[in-house]
Amino acid sequence: MEPLHDRMPVIVPRENYDRWLHPDPTRPATDLLRPHDPEPMTAWKVSNDVGNVRNDSPELCEPWQGPPTLFS
Repeated sequence: MEPLHDRMPVIVPRENYDRWLHPDPTRPATDLLRPHDPEPMTAWKVSNDVGNVRNDSPELCEPWQGPPTLFS
């Protein structure tokens, strides 16, 4: 994520969903806060309209139609 942003959301593996959503006070789920394997992740450019909460339409989920660029 670093080339895109300085923060990374937590990606919790499916097998740990219950532990993350219903933590045990005697065993906090902080060990799940670790880098995610980058291999299964894909990044693609989206329209600037995606960043505006006033925009809510199916077109926001369509693939980018502009020229191919990397991290710009």
